[in-house]
Amino acid sequence: MKKFFILLSFSLLIFSSQAQKAVYALPLDSGQSVSGQTLNYMLPTTAFEMTVTVTKVREVQGYYADYAESLLGLNHVITENHTSYKIKAVQIKPITVPDPAHTYLALISGKQLQNLDAIKAAAIDNLPQNYTPLMRCNTLSSTPIPSFFKNYSDPSFTEMEDSFVETKIIDGVVTQVPANHTKLVSRSNKQKAQEAADAISKSRKDQYSLVAGEQETPYSAEAIDRMLSELKQWEKNYLDLFTGLVLEDELEYTFYVTPESMDDLVAFSLDPEHGLSNTDFSDAKDNYMLVFSPTFVNSYAEETASQENIKNNGFRIRNAVPVHVMLQHNGQNLIDFGSIQMLQGSHIQVLPTNQKHLDIESIGFIF
Repeated sequence: MKKFFILLSFSLLIFSSQAQKAVYALPLDSGQSVSGQTLNYMLPTTAFEMTVTVTKVREVQGYYADYAESLLGLNHVITENHTSYKIKAVQIKPITVPDPAHTYLALISGKQLQNLDAIKAAAIDNLPQNYTPLMRCNTLSSTPIPSFFKNYSDPSFTEMEDSFVETKIIDGVVTQVPANHTKLVSRSNKQKAQEAADAISKSRKDQYSLVAGEQETPYSAEAIDRMLSELKQWEKNYLDLFTGLVLEDELEYTFYVTPESMDDLVAFSLDPEHGLSNTDFSDAKDNYMLVFSPTFVNSYAEETASQENIKNNGFRIRNAVPVHVMLQHNGQNLIDFGSIQMLQGSHIQVLPTNQKHLDIESIGFIF
């Protein structure tokens, strides 16, 4: 919608002696037309800017996971690559936006039309500058794959020296001469895994030697700490080749939710394997609900219905009332957002026509 909306918010608006003549709900009935000076406006409604922080967990299988138990006695290792998502935090911020379901046409006097520019100039625009129905995603932090794991390459071939005896004739004499020949020999994955396991064992022995003081050189405490740290990192590098990696990224999603009523509303869906969505609510077990409980119970729905049937009446207005807001998942309360002022929680009021002085706290969005 390319129309420019402005929220009229002022404590006292004094119209001229020629007050508004009539206000019509849009769209007009078939065949109905209105002539004269008019303006259109929408009632305000409460929307929520939702910020959902999600932890993305990436499990990366180790190169030698199949040999973790036989070579190292490890049972709980990552056996396949897998990605999962979980909620870390949810925040909501109430904002005021136009309500297309309640649009009106006001027949006003020429004097009021002259004052319209001044009214707009004094109005407050309550829409955030970056308001958009599209969901935005921002990566707050990301854990990279360690360089050792990412760049690890254990050659499938190794050089092997083959010793043998050659028979040669030297100065006419038959002589046996020792010789050797270097050749490439293929290595199985199990052999490569065994070498990685041996590297882990050696690192642990070296750590023990340092702690036990078996070294001949009298290293300082700082030097020993540094060497121990490097040996532990070396051990972890090779151990990751068996156990795999668990990497966590932190994602922040921002989107807007506009309740049409006080009924429970699906705010977003989080598939544990595919992530967050604010459009796909097909699987109920993945849905997160906003639950509203008006602080003051009234029959605003019935009153609104009867008021809307009134033709050619005064300005419609709507005031915010406190509503308790809760986030639920599978019927369980997750986050209590407390009491929030919501415009949907109250009925629409109709002001009398032909008033010389109108004290209006908030009318709506003029367009």
